[in-house]
Amino acid sequence: MLNNLRDIYSDPDTIFVVSVISDAMQRGVRHFKLDGTPLGRLNEVINALAEDGEILMDPDGSQDCARH
Repeated sequence: MLNNLRDIYSDPDTIFVVSVISDAMQRGVRHFKLDGTPLGRLNEVINALAEDGEILMDPDGSQDCARH
């Protein structure tokens, strides 16, 4: 099991996704859970991706996102 965890954290695709999300957040892109809850930290975005399988992004950096 420990080897599987190491594979997840060192997987190039995972590292790429995390770096892209982090870069977007630094540029002001806002992320939201599917229920509209804002996600302000990188860990919150990663957890939402793991839980929901999907997030909403607002590249304009507005304070709110349309609810589903």
